[in-house]
Amino acid sequence: MYRSLLILISMFLFTHCQQVILEEELEESSQFGGNITSDLGPYFLTFQEEARSYGIDIDYESSNVTATLQQINNGNVAGTCTTNGHNLRDIVIDQSFWDNASHLLKEMVIFHELGHCILGRGHFEGQFSNGICQSIMRSGLGTCIDAYTNNNRDYFIDELFLESD
Repeated sequence: MYRSLLILISMFLFTHCQQVILEEELEESSQFGGNITSDLGPYFLTFQEEARSYGIDIDYESSNVTATLQQINNGNVAGTCTTNGHNLRDIVIDQSFWDNASHLLKEMVIFHELGHCILGRGHFEGQFSNGICQSIMRSGLGTCIDAYTNNNRDYFIDELFLESD
């Protein structure tokens, strides 16, 4: 009798805790809208906050943005932005890249793809005389060197939101 009661109470607590966790995950994902994998969410929120500081309001849900982690298997491609005639903006970030990248490199790639999908930016291959890329919107096919660091992040964020193609 006591054992059955203990099992019932344990089952109730287990399912109740799972429900609370699911509700928290749904609440967290609704903070940035759209259909965005939770691992990517913090970077999408940061992009949204940065955009707001430049007077740009971004709503991922109304912009029809989706974002997932998947294997890309296409050379050194870390991410893609695909659009279609129905205004879908689909971002895919390579899972292997994601698993091995630093926080800043993840941010740079997410911001690059959102530069395409949200800001409508194309690639820009400009480089400074020291070979450093002038933009995070570089294609990766040029010869410039990425230097997205804490020390120069502000420059790259300004360039991303203030420049237009």
